[in-house]
Amino acid sequence: MYIDSKNLSNTINNFYDSHMYTPELLDFYQQSDYVNLGYWDDEVSTPKEACDLLMSKLLDFIPEKQGNILDVACGKGETTRYITKFYSPDEIIGINISEKQLSNCRKTLPSATFQLMDATSLQFENNSFDAVICVEAAFHFNTREKFLKEALRVLKPGGYLVLSDILLTCEGEESFLHKVENENYVQDLDAYEALCRRVGFESITIVDATENCWRRHYRYAVEFVHEKFLNHQFDFSTLQHYMSFYYRQVEALKYYLLASARKEK
Repeated sequence: MYIDSKNLSNTINNFYDSHMYTPELLDFYQQSDYVNLGYWDDEVSTPKEACDLLMSKLLDFIPEKQGNILDVACGKGETTRYITKFYSPDEIIGINISEKQLSNCRKTLPSATFQLMDATSLQFENNSFDAVICVEAAFHFNTREKFLKEALRVLKPGGYLVLSDILLTCEGEESFLHKVENENYVQDLDAYEALCRRVGFESITIVDATENCWRRHYRYAVEFVHEKFLNHQFDFSTLQHYMSFYYRQVEALKYYLLASARKEK
């Protein structure tokens, strides 16, 4: 099924703009504005802590956190807020395709800059940023390759792209209406590295974080919704709704990865 770029954006927006503001999701993330799987290790006990750790892991890829940074698909602004631990707010630009989410970002971080923009068509000059970060969004883009080319273009020589991304199975690609005839499909981690290299990046690092990000998140989430059910906070139909959502993701999700790549100096 082919979906053009405008309908693709509308489909993504309609899902996230409704999903990200539900009381259940806000409760899950301890009233923070995260909506990511996070990175779970033995020291992490909550989704917010896991999302903070994911941001820490990604930013650790950048040797010298200085200059300016572009936060691609910045969501409601929680990833951008974390970036302010290392970058001055006036050196941060966040972009998103949802005005609703961007409005939230501007309230959260009025000193940073937020713009409505498609990640595959960045409206910035060549060599504009010292770093680009994209958290758990590139699997939505039409396409991932176009985004990588744009990220390379807007990075300054020696600058870093860091991101987390999800690789779906072929069946998973076909089951999501926001996909565009598998044009965004990447088979595995080796293929992902090859794509980054073909686009023009060097010093590429790809980390398989499927266990720490997806599987541990899944285990926590399943226990969370069952606890709600046991405490009579969720009825049976609500429990079924959430479990069905996670079961579908198990069938669709193949890898969760962390990646770092540098633009040649």
